[in-house]
Amino acid sequence: MKGLASFLLALALLAIGLPRTADAHPHVWIDTHATLRFDAGKLVALDVVWVFDDFFSSMMIEDFAAKGGKDFTPEGHGELESQVMLPMEEFGFFTHVTADGTALKIEKIANFKASIEDGRVIFAFRALLPRAVDPRVTALSVGLYDESYYVELLLDEWDPFRLAGDAVPACAIDMTEDMSRPLYYGAFFPRVATLRCTGS
Repeated sequence: MKGLASFLLALALLAIGLPRTADAHPHVWIDTHATLRFDAGKLVALDVVWVFDDFFSSMMIEDFAAKGGKDFTPEGHGELESQVMLPMEEFGFFTHVTADGTALKIEKIANFKASIEDGRVIFAFRALLPRAVDPRVTALSVGLYDESYYVELLLDEWDPFRLAGDAVPACAIDMTEDMSRPLYYGAFFPRVATLRCTGS
């Protein structure tokens, strides 16, 4: 299948880490937002949503969707998870969390679901933190981006990060550019959310 082959080739370029040339630029665009999931006042996971651009969506729909392109077949859904989503573990699923300046790599996800809406493919999944973090006593920041800048993740303009769960602390969220993590040869810097939290 031509579309699937092209899609997997793009993912392979990510996986093998080919050096980018001077004319490199994003080849995949994803609209994204995340809900920070709390349990007993501590951050334990992020519920992340990716909405793929029209071109990549059309390839996935062609290769994995049921006839008519309205939804994925059970087999197609399983292949999307195994062939497309799970290999993103190497890149932390483009989900970055730091606690007191230390990166907490996302190595596991749950609740993966792929769907189609208005011709665009949507991935939703829960990114599990390796340990719970209390933002009332820990400096916490989160970001959604691809460090190689092969994929550009475009944060929701109005509400990129939401809070939900049990005993959610009262938090202010500051959106800033992380100047310590230049992307695309320093041309861009990822936008990250820094939490300032008090009691529940």
